[in-house]
Amino acid sequence: MKTEKEKMLNGELYLAADPELLQERANARRLTRLYNQTLETEESTRTELLKELFGSTGESIYIEPTLRCDYGYNIHVGENFYANFDCVFLDVCEIG
Repeated sequence: MKTEKEKMLNGELYLAADPELLQERANARRLTRLYNQTLETEESTRTELLKELFGSTGESIYIEPTLRCDYGYNIHVGENFYANFDCVFLDVCEIG
């Protein structure tokens, strides 16, 4: 039997209130909150937070705050990735 997370990743109907998914969304919200509260001069902190949040990244990645996403780990971006202000990733399935 598939887990709710497996169903979600396969694009099937799933229970969003599943405890595992709730915990993973809470972690993504924590990391995006920390990211969005950084100062303009804290580029290395921003990069570290994005690398922790996203499934995979290049070495050079920059997103203008604010950033929002569902889980983070479903987001895959390459080298020299840039996103402008108020970026929203709806990542219940993989993006990349």
